[in-house]
Amino acid sequence: MIKHFIKIFFASILLFTVILSVTALAYIFLIDKDIVIGKINPTGDEKSELAFYESSTFDYGTSLGKAASNVKRFNILLAGLEGKRTDTLMVISYDMDNKKAALISLPRDTYMPRNPDDEGELKKINAVYGREGIESLTLRVQDLLGIPVERYVVVDYQGVIACVDMIGGVEVTVPFHMEYTDIYDDPPLYIDIPAGVQLLDGEEALKFLRYRKGYDNQDLGRIEAQQQFIKAAVKKALGFQLPSVIKEAYSYIETNISMSDILNLAGDLVGFSADNIETYILPGMETPLEGLSFYIPDKEGIRNLAYSLYGLNTINND
Repeated sequence: MIKHFIKIFFASILLFTVILSVTALAYIFLIDKDIVIGKINPTGDEKSELAFYESSTFDYGTSLGKAASNVKRFNILLAGLEGKRTDTLMVISYDMDNKKAALISLPRDTYMPRNPDDEGELKKINAVYGREGIESLTLRVQDLLGIPVERYVVVDYQGVIACVDMIGGVEVTVPFHMEYTDIYDDPPLYIDIPAGVQLLDGEEALKFLRYRKGYDNQDLGRIEAQQQFIKAAVKKALGFQLPSVIKEAYSYIETNISMSDILNLAGDLVGFSADNIETYILPGMETPLEGLSFYIPDKEGIRNLAYSLYGLNTINND
């Protein structure tokens, strides 16, 4: 029975991470039970009295903390790796009672200085994983957003390719001709995706998600394209009977989501619809600093976003 729930939950989380879909739940029942998950890290709080959607490192004494302790909202950090850096960072915030999800994208250039002697590039959020590990990154994201975030899922880019190919590709509208070459990448990167409606296979989808040069607002434009891709992938997954080869993708997952979390979440995910996804970008502004381009977080805007997730009025809860 536990393996059964593992299949359901991780197929959902994997698709939600890579194509970011939790909607594969209804289609996982027929898959081979011998699933191999890449890595599950213990959280150390299995015996805690906290609810499974709460964080052991979050301050529940504030107005937001009190609201968070009374709302069944499960927040998960999703990290897509490019070598030792996180190329894509999102937080999924899932309202279990209302079956609604919020995707909060964190620009990779978000300003997050840690040591005064760090060079400029090391002051970006995408450098935290390589220097401090996923647990530290998760804690820093929790502090940045001001909401409880303790669970994480890390996925390698090969997982993106595997998942997209599993569902027969994803159809998106490419806003312009995406053309880019980097012979120094390993392996060399060649992107050539025509403008218009395109059905992208795994390799092309990965290139679409990574492309950032031609957008008017660069990384923010790429985030909007990723969010368009997410919604298209969710809708595709809703009507797709996943093949048994889905187990191939599990080797790309690293997570600290426990068995008890899986059991608690399984029932709450049933009935989730792609129409109930709202997308956000971390409030902030691109700003030149130290000869580089940083994304400077807007603390007030972030607080307003956090309050809205938990149904609080910022005026009455300052």
